[in-house]
Amino acid sequence: MIAWIIGSSSVYSKEVAKQLKEKGYTVLLMGRANLNYGATPGAQLESRETPDLVFININAEDYTYQEGYGAHNSMPSNIDWDNYSSMLDFKHSLYEYLYEINREVHVCEVTSSITYWPYQHLDCLPYSILRATQQTIAHAHSDKLNCFMVCPNGITEEGVYDYARLTVNLLQRAPDFGVYDLCDGGTML
Repeated sequence: MIAWIIGSSSVYSKEVAKQLKEKGYTVLLMGRANLNYGATPGAQLESRETPDLVFININAEDYTYQEGYGAHNSMPSNIDWDNYSSMLDFKHSLYEYLYEINREVHVCEVTSSITYWPYQHLDCLPYSILRATQQTIAHAHSDKLNCFMVCPNGITEEGVYDYARLTVNLLQRAPDFGVYDLCDGGTML
């Protein structure tokens, strides 16, 4: 069984990879060091073994937008829209590529629960919009692929192991599309 970790530099991603290896998966680590997120993924990935599981933790929203810039009723001018739209195109193409090579693949993407309660933090509205866009791309492919999202809000060094364990269990179980809140034991929002 093959697992791809796309966005492999975080402690959380490394722990997911470690736990998948412990369960017998061959894990391929990918990220900015060996992928160009501004290019179509197919040509970059076709030489790799076809995955059974894919964990995506690219986190483009966090480095594209910094909280607290501007009033809640205006979009900040510091968002790098060109870079962000390239990342969204990469994700869309990645989902299409995965569908073409293995329609049975289980895909888990990291996201945020802020899209469920943006009215509580209007200063984060631009961030919520960026995350909602990411979620829409995944949801648009959920009729073709078994994909879902996890929210690791509140993650700490002490909680990384448990969040990774919940993520790996969800990946193996392949639940219905939705956002699963890891701080609440992996329940669907």
